[in-house]
Amino acid sequence: MTLAERGIMGTTAYGVCARQSALPLRGAIDVVGAGDAVSANLAAALAVGAELHETLELANAAASVVIHKVGTTGTANLGEMEALIVGNDRPAP
Repeated sequence: MTLAERGIMGTTAYGVCARQSALPLRGAIDVVGAGDAVSANLAAALAVGAELHETLELANAAASVVIHKVGTTGTANLGEMEALIVGNDRPAP
């Protein structure tokens, strides 16, 4: 579930819940394609067995990359997402 500027929240079929805070804005944004990026990364991460918190972190990073590609239906590659996750000041879950 999107929490808009507050991040993303998810739950498993077994009732495990997790929330990922939104990453900071780094300038102008364009939200076109962000939902698609989230859906694609959620599906891919879940398909390979990622934990819920990892899945949300990946999807959130993809959305952050996409929204900062103003004027483009954005894409997010692994390197761009990794830079946000690795560069994140929050402690790992």
